[in-house]
Amino acid sequence: DFNNVLDSMQNYSSIQKLESTGAHTILADTAVLAMIVDGAMTPTMPSAVVGKHVKAIWVVEQATDNRVFTAAGTDTFAGNIFTSVEGNAAGDGDVVAIANTTVTITCVDDVNIGSYLDFFCASDGLWLVTGHLVLDAVGNVPTLA
Repeated sequence: DFNNVLDSMQNYSSIQKLESTGAHTILADTAVLAMIVDGAMTPTMPSAVVGKHVKAIWVVEQATDNRVFTAAGTDTFAGNIFTSVEGNAAGDGDVVAIANTTVTITCVDDVNIGSYLDFFCASDGLWLVTGHLVLDAVGNVPTLA
């Protein structure tokens, strides 16, 4: 059971579990963000400092509300998020290109277990984003602002 593994690793400060909906601040020393609850969630990233890496993992299906990742302060996101549709042998989906002026990434509901986003900072103030989201429908790709 993944929750038991996370509980046994809770002594490691690099793992942060989000166990409730609402606003959350990702801690500066977090390397793995385990989202273990369904529902609306607005995680705010730590400051983008060169060498920082955060991997956000969907431990349960995000089935009911949006999940909005927000950059801290004047930080921005850039990169690409790869998407595919669950159970579709054709792999229909999209690549969501993230311009370096983006400050929020909204993952709409119906993101499946095992999906992830990787945030890596190669330049102060800029999170480079990659990841793979398995969605229930092509129309559920993330939106950007």
